[in-house]
Amino acid sequence: MKITDLINLGKKALKMFDDYIAEKKVEPPMRVYIRHFVTDLEISETRCGWQGSSEIIQKPDWAKIVFDFMEERIKPLPEFKQLSQTIAKRYKSNINELAKGCNEETQSAFWLETFIRKLIYEKLGKGCISEDTIIEYASLFKSELELSPLEYNYKHYLEGIFLEPESIRINDNVIIRKTQKEDLEYIRDLFSDTIRPRYMYVGVPSAILEITIIAKDERECQEYINRIFNSLRLYKLCSVYPIEIIQTKRTVIWPGGLSHSWSHKSYLSFKRATIRGSEIDTFVDFINLMEQKLNFNEEDKKYRTLYISLDRYNNALLEAIDVERKLMTAVMGLESLLTFEKDRGENAFKLSMRCAKLLGFIGFDVEKVKKLIEEAYNYRNKVAHGSYISQKVRRRISEILPEILNYLRVSLIIFILCQDIGKDKIVEMIDKSMISEDAHIDLKKLLEKNIGNLMEILNK
Repeated sequence: MKITDLINLGKKALKMFDDYIAEKKVEPPMRVYIRHFVTDLEISETRCGWQGSSEIIQKPDWAKIVFDFMEERIKPLPEFKQLSQTIAKRYKSNINELAKGCNEETQSAFWLETFIRKLIYEKLGKGCISEDTIIEYASLFKSELELSPLEYNYKHYLEGIFLEPESIRINDNVIIRKTQKEDLEYIRDLFSDTIRPRYMYVGVPSAILEITIIAKDERECQEYINRIFNSLRLYKLCSVYPIEIIQTKRTVIWPGGLSHSWSHKSYLSFKRATIRGSEIDTFVDFINLMEQKLNFNEEDKKYRTLYISLDRYNNALLEAIDVERKLMTAVMGLESLLTFEKDRGENAFKLSMRCAKLLGFIGFDVEKVKKLIEEAYNYRNKVAHGSYISQKVRRRISEILPEILNYLRVSLIIFILCQDIGKDKIVEMIDKSMISEDAHIDLKKLLEKNIGNLMEILNK
């Protein structure tokens, strides 16, 4: 298939559509919608609120006219049929990968028809269409048939994080910014039962995270997005998660490309964080560094401990569960990093000693760390064994939970940045550093080498 064949067919179809409208003297009927918009918006560290209104609007509905045109004028064209057959023959295996179990010829005709429809709607929406746009659409059509990477755009409506600056460009693919009125506007059919945006039920998003990815599939996109979110949660103790996600896939072979999804219903902003204007450079450097370091295979035995600890950190931060289970999960995250199976029976002592020693290099009060870890481990055992938790104990757990979670956050960052050393070697160095001054110096040098200028972040 030559790309010029697609371009020529597209140009001919657009010219024929103009002639069709003039010949038939048709005008699209008007369709009635409700437009919901925001009149007042307040986004601050302490409050995210809005006031809105609605109005009835009309839009031309070209669907029936375009459908009739395609049936009457385009699908009978010899060049349309010939090009569909050529595509089906040349890209047979790829077509079956994109649409498993389909008939190659009918699927090719459907995609070719979708390509022409999109050109028509592009022209109807903007009033005109340039030759460059037609070439761009044709090139994208060919790329999709050849299973080339595509562009995916994600818009995440966030809870749990507030920005002091208007926006922060993290890299060429990622930007985080304040929520704007336009982000909360939406349109729906007058009598439709379409689900409304989730922010109307759970609250206005505190920020918007936009991510653009060139990838072969959505799985690859999701892996990158997960690394960005994990990096955000590690930068500060921050229960950031998306309330709602709008995904746009840049495609010309599929009629859709836009989809909505919503966050896990049991998520809760246990801990919110603010990104100050003074820390933009530090924030950007950290997110980019951590995203790279988190790009490991969770199934690889070498990284299994990191994955489990990170998962428990996220669960304790995000899941809408009681504080005692959050504390138990956080302590278990520390155990994954800092204890071995052979330590069973001595976990509380060894965990508190190792954690205190490690965090002491960062500037934490070692006596306080040791004492709180021992206390938290005691509560962890009570929860794990189903013991009664009094209100007094529950209040105490609520007091120390942020501290324990922060110990886990800092420990995770250290182990992630030192992942080439491996868990076993790091823990062995921690143990030796308690009895040997030389080992203490070696561990200090190792941390300084791998952590560098991130000490300030680790103390947030």
